[in-house]
Amino acid sequence: MGRILLLCSMTVAWSAQAAVPLQFCFEDKELAPYYYGNSAEVRQQNPGATIEHVQQLVAAVPALELKLIRLPWKRCLASLATGDVDAVVGSYSTERAEFAVFPYRDGQPDPTRAFNLHHTCLVSRQDAPWQWTGEGFSGIDQLVVARPLGYAPLKSKFPQKFTMHYTSSSDMDLDLLEKGRIHTITRLCQIGDLKVSPAQISLRGLKILYPPLYDSRGYLIFSQKFYKQHQKLAELLWQQQIQNKGTEIYRRYLEE
Repeated sequence: MGRILLLCSMTVAWSAQAAVPLQFCFEDKELAPYYYGNSAEVRQQNPGATIEHVQQLVAAVPALELKLIRLPWKRCLASLATGDVDAVVGSYSTERAEFAVFPYRDGQPDPTRAFNLHHTCLVSRQDAPWQWTGEGFSGIDQLVVARPLGYAPLKSKFPQKFTMHYTSSSDMDLDLLEKGRIHTITRLCQIGDLKVSPAQISLRGLKILYPPLYDSRGYLIFSQKFYKQHQKLAELLWQQQIQNKGTEIYRRYLEE
């Protein structure tokens, strides 16, 4: 309770001062449901679940003024390293930890202050002759997986191998699967403990395969420059994420 009161008093004190700009960088290619639109333009309507989540977090801190910047993802990371942008959302890696700041606990990224915890499932046609058991595959020796450019390749720990087929959009992935030209695609299927069903999956007569293939935690990552200058504000944003994972925002985007 004392820590919460301290954070509240810090917010009130900062609100009387000029707002600190927080330059948040995200990819200039569509990555549904996280970001929408394929350009440097920031959409005013339905910009993506991640953007609305960031907007919600920053709106609760009057001392900050959010400035959204769209760049190719590698440029976002390079700009974070140089301090030309202040924050991105991404997964933890030792490479990124060398030039950016994550929320830590006991020397490891703090899962309670993660931006989100998302689970990814395979998706197949209803008439697929193969099955996913959660511990492997049956009825198939090799799976052709369609994923948008920019997604990391899937790595199989099972006897079956994944062959990647990269596309220009998530809609193209769905088209290929619906027509039976590939075996499977991947989609966000669970947020924390909440299972979600993207509307496009059911509308096309496809099915989500549980349990999830893998999960990943995203973190709000700050540049070393921003964290050094505004450590208390960065900590305040991280603290909010203990309770605010944006679950309803993501579910709304997925179910539209």
